[in-house]
Amino acid sequence: MAVFSYLARDLDGGLVTGATAGVDEVMVRRELRGNGLYVISLTENRERENLGARLARLRGVRLGDLVVFSQQLAAMVSAGIPILECLHELIEETDNPALRRALVKVAQDIQAGSTFSQALARHPRIFSELFVALVHAGETGGVLEASLHNIADNLDKEMELREKVKSAFVYPIAVLLVAVGVVSFMLLFVIPVFQRVYAQFHAQLPAPTRMLIAVSTFVQHSLWIALLGLVGLALGFRAFIATEKGKTTWDRAKLRLPLVGRLIRKIVVTRFVRTLGALVGAGVPLLAALETASRVANNAEFTTAVRKVSEEVSRGASLSAPLRASRRFPNLVPRLVQSGEESGDLEGMLNKIAHFLDRDIEHSVRRLTALMEPVLTIILGGIVGAIVISLYMPIFTLATVIRR
Repeated sequence: MAVFSYLARDLDGGLVTGATAGVDEVMVRRELRGNGLYVISLTENRERENLGARLARLRGVRLGDLVVFSQQLAAMVSAGIPILECLHELIEETDNPALRRALVKVAQDIQAGSTFSQALARHPRIFSELFVALVHAGETGGVLEASLHNIADNLDKEMELREKVKSAFVYPIAVLLVAVGVVSFMLLFVIPVFQRVYAQFHAQLPAPTRMLIAVSTFVQHSLWIALLGLVGLALGFRAFIATEKGKTTWDRAKLRLPLVGRLIRKIVVTRFVRTLGALVGAGVPLLAALETASRVANNAEFTTAVRKVSEEVSRGASLSAPLRASRRFPNLVPRLVQSGEESGDLEGMLNKIAHFLDRDIEHSVRRLTALMEPVLTIILGGIVGAIVISLYMPIFTLATVIRR
């Protein structure tokens, strides 16, 4: 919410100056007029952003910010507060600059005649398709309060899922950083010392030692070339996966990665099932719910598979049969979906499936972490051991060289 300085005349014609906060200039003028002040000039006070605000703006809106926002909004709507007043209050309470600016624009759009869901849809980088779809369903069915609680629950579960996955990779990343640090230290400082010692004896060095010295020399004199090459590869890969073909290829490859491929598949399926359950529960038609859930799952291979499922459902097939035929989902999913269809409680069954899959992901993360710890330790030890052996191999022949 911005701060405006104003110059106005009161009912007696006297000049009045001051400052007040408001969403935009129109709202401030309306508020001042309601207080008996007729605005002559109105200027927005633009404060310079400090370093923290700039970093927050560059960081964007995190999932945690949306979780807090959705929970607060659901609570305020439940208390009977109009949506526009809720937004004005939350604009003042929100610490994230990017989210605050988006909420200001959302409030302005609502004042201009847009619905809440239409205003949210203009900010797709902040509010996901699921967020917008649930709000639209709540507006259409007159159950916005329930939809907002549903959004808060789903965002909270999504954040829990992400935290579980992040926890599985904390140790591997730490080991990788240690390995890079140790190897870099040896290449830059330790190996050059051995190289100078061996050069004094003019001895024929073993092939592993010569290779190690060559790598060390390259790192010392041409490190910037290697770094530029890595940056180029990263930018090229990012440009490749930004294309439709590249994203499809990368999404398919992720599902087949060793160790983590099965975990990624479970995450995609869980996200799809939870989103579908939320949309069906909000009263969204099944075909529209399938389309939105396939995009929220964020995997091109699954999106293609779900579109084929949608085509079968549009022809009159049940949901469980094409899910089973797609072979992209665990057997548990189509079996329980079929039970939900037969009992008339598809929403409840989808929520149960999502709960089961959440537990499965939690156990998978634990198993993956337990497996990667010894594997990475062995790899790190092997790298350092290979470097040390390559360095000390010539020492066993130095005695012969010295006697000569």
